[in-house]
Amino acid sequence: MTKTRSFRATSVAVCLTVGLSACGSFDDSGTGGAANQNLVISLQFTPKSNFALETDDALVLSQVGCLETLLTYDDKAAELKPMLATKWTQPTPTTWDFTLRNGVKFQDGAELTADTVVTALNHVLTATTPPRAFTPKVVSTVAAVDASTVRITTPEPSALLPFRLASGNTGILSPAAYSGDAIDPIRHCTGPYTPTKVTAGQSISLERNDNYWGGRPPIAKVEGRFIVEGATRATQVRTGESQVALGIPATSLPALESDSDLTVSKSFTPRTSGLYFNTSKAPFDNPEVRKAIRDAIDVDAIAKGVYDGGAEPAIGPFAPSEPWAPKGVKAAKQNLGEAKNLLDSAGVKPGQLNLTLLAYNERPEFADLAAVIQADLKEIGVGVTIQTGEYASMEPALLAGDYDLALLSRNHLTDIADPIGFLTADYTCDGGFNISHFCDPAIDAKIASANAMDDADDRNAVYADVAKQLTDEAVTAFIVHEQTVAAYAKSVKGFTDDPLARYAVTTSVTVG
Repeated sequence: MTKTRSFRATSVAVCLTVGLSACGSFDDSGTGGAANQNLVISLQFTPKSNFALETDDALVLSQVGCLETLLTYDDKAAELKPMLATKWTQPTPTTWDFTLRNGVKFQDGAELTADTVVTALNHVLTATTPPRAFTPKVVSTVAAVDASTVRITTPEPSALLPFRLASGNTGILSPAAYSGDAIDPIRHCTGPYTPTKVTAGQSISLERNDNYWGGRPPIAKVEGRFIVEGATRATQVRTGESQVALGIPATSLPALESDSDLTVSKSFTPRTSGLYFNTSKAPFDNPEVRKAIRDAIDVDAIAKGVYDGGAEPAIGPFAPSEPWAPKGVKAAKQNLGEAKNLLDSAGVKPGQLNLTLLAYNERPEFADLAAVIQADLKEIGVGVTIQTGEYASMEPALLAGDYDLALLSRNHLTDIADPIGFLTADYTCDGGFNISHFCDPAIDAKIASANAMDDADDRNAVYADVAKQLTDEAVTAFIVHEQTVAAYAKSVKGFTDDPLARYAVTTSVTVG
């Protein structure tokens, strides 16, 4: 039976970008008013891979209003909606057809056609390291059926393929963007804002795309600044150097919340921070050692202290309110006596373990979190040395298994808007982001089985079962379920801090 999802092509359904404004580093031109104002936004992450779409750099292009995907996921309605595609059908269990929106042009003037989409998707599919959402394991071929229809074939029946086409990694750029050694985003997107200049490691400049298919965007110019330090982002929005700042640390909240010229937004996200163990080598190939470390950590105190009450003690990879979380599970309580007993039964003596803990700077809470974990583990005779730095400098060691402990914050709906992407990447034997280096073929089979399940409740039961097993075996010591915090000037209207970290500069925002 053919399955069809089709929606009216309205600007409201698809314009998920935030136009913002301000008096940052730009000079206004024109006669004034919102349409001639500009925006400076302090972003949390710096592009590290020359905007290769198979990397997290794709999210930067999406956040600043440049990159668009075939579909988008509405987290409030919990459903897919059209973007560059207006209809998607499943003519057979292993094929999906996507009908493209008419009249869309890239910012360089080229038309959006099935051939251009095939070029873009095949570029990431054939990358040396394909994105976790779109790999040859889940996609066999991408081909043009006609000028406005793209057909994607999967190796096995897949109910979740459309969710993969809402991933930022499957964003569509003009064919000209792929002509050099690196991706060139300058004037090659379809979005409301056109990149005009990139200053490596510092900023990206954009201007309004007057020919945007969704209507004329409200903001004339945008500058996205790459600011790794959370305190610096907070300072910039306080001083007016930027009008929006993402990823605000808990320590900066009192000053920002007391500023009458600013709005601070907070909302829980599908993001959990955890202490990751390198299970590929001793001592963390032993579950008893992992459980001992987990039981030594006071997650209640961390949620209240390090996160200033802005996080919840974690019950596992998923928060209790999520439909794929196991029922009746509670956060682990600190139990130093049990932790010491577990170490003793594993043959580990006090003072025998001296470990290195990696904590990256882009998550401002991690410095304090690492210090608390260091103190907690000292109580059970485990020494910890903290190593900090930018995430990009740490990732090679994490992927290679050349580490002991690492703090990691994972949004489990970023890869695709369904937990299967996160679970496959992080906890299967050949997962593309298996930092734990954990391998259990039985878990692999459970996760794979969800891909063909049409019924969401059936999939959620699988995810809950896997989550409980990961928690019971302490594959990761899950610490807190987080919230996203942003600050922006009161003159900015309509801004929403996207819990999936995809959009920031959108056409929904105006400036008063």
